[in-house]
This record gives sequence, structure tokens and C-alpha cells, in this order.
Amino acid sequence: MVERHVDHVVEEDLMSMSGEAGEALGALDSRCIAAIAGALQRSWPGSATLTPMALDLGASLDHHHAFIAAVQGLCDRGLLAYEALLIGIGGPEVRDAALTARGRAVLQNQSFRAAA
Repeated sequence: MVERHVDHVVEEDLMSMSGEAGEALGALDSRCIAAIAGALQRSWPGSATLTPMALDLGASLDHHHAFIAAVQGLCDRGLLAYEALLIGIGGPEVRDAALTARGRAVLQNQSFRAAA
């Protein structure tokens, strides 16, 4: 339950961000970003394997596309690093994903620190 609350708070914070970081993330699916950020904050300082199903994002092709776009967008903006992106019949999988220092700074908030 705390996990879902934290993801919801992160999603609200992402939607209300101002400035360059918020505008840059605005084009991406906020639910995917919140789920990815939440999972990686919880695994910090380690890495994690991410899939749409593991993040409760759904199994539809549209959800897979949104997940891939969010991963690519976070990586392109220097917020996320990962070892491999695998796309197969079981859906996309991001292996050894971790937030960069910039990613932690942009995506971290008070509620997240309190729940960690």
C-alpha cells in the first residue's frame, strides 16, 4: 500500500514540476515515469530489472509502447542508465536499470525519502 501511495505522490510531483526538467518530462507518460522512478528509488543504490508487468503498467501493446518511450525519454535526458533493453514476445525488459545522479536529483522528493 505504501508503494502505491509513493508512486501516486511521485506522479503528482512529476505533473506539477516546473522548469526545464518538468517540461522535458511532460511529453512522457507520467504513470510510467512514476512507476520506473519508484522502483529505482526503492532499489537504490543497486539496479533493477524493469518490465511493464512488474511495474503494474499492464500487458497491452499500448502499455509496452508507453513503457519503452518512457525508458528511452529518461535515458535521452540523462536521468536513467541501463545495461540492456530487450524486446521479445514476453514484452520489453530493461536490465540493470538505475537512476543517474541527475535522475535522482530531478525525481527525488520529500515523500519518497520519508517512505524509503
